[in-house]
Amino acid sequence: MSRARRIARAVTLLGLLVGWLLLAAARGRYFDPPRVGREEVDPRAIVVLDGDTVVHEGRLLRFLAVDTPECAAPWFDGDQEPWAGRARALVEDALRGARQASILRSGRADARGRELVHVLVDDVPLAVLLVEAGLACETVGLYGDGGFPEIAAQVVARARPVDFETPWTWRRAHRQVVEGR
Repeated sequence: MSRARRIARAVTLLGLLVGWLLLAAARGRYFDPPRVGREEVDPRAIVVLDGDTVVHEGRLLRFLAVDTPECAAPWFDGDQEPWAGRARALVEDALRGARQASILRSGRADARGRELVHVLVDDVPLAVLLVEAGLACETVGLYGDGGFPEIAAQVVARARPVDFETPWTWRRAHRQVVEGR
């Protein structure tokens, strides 16, 4: 291989590496690790995506200790309505009526890059409200307390039977292969 060809290959590989690093930085996975601790936030600054996922300041936040029914998405055949909509509405209503909100950050992310957190409205975890209403399954038994044993104990103590198939079973049965997923 000629020297010019080796240099061209090295420049191409370097360009790919720089592009990958920039993409990773933009997604926040490698250069902006999840924060740890409690943060007081304006409840109106939290955008609800579904019953267990919200956005705050551009970061996707996934609730610890619970799993709510699935909304329609390209990677699923169908959805778990009306429960998914009810779970989302409960979270939206709780945030809308809150005087204050707090985000308890675990410092960890899930497999999809969402930061794992507890969101509290007027010092009550949204996870507790969801299981009390029968709109979420507790996941403490599957994944542990996430570093918040007191909240996990509240979730387990207040969990009640749900009227829908567990989201993890439903996802497995309705998963579709979608390019890029």
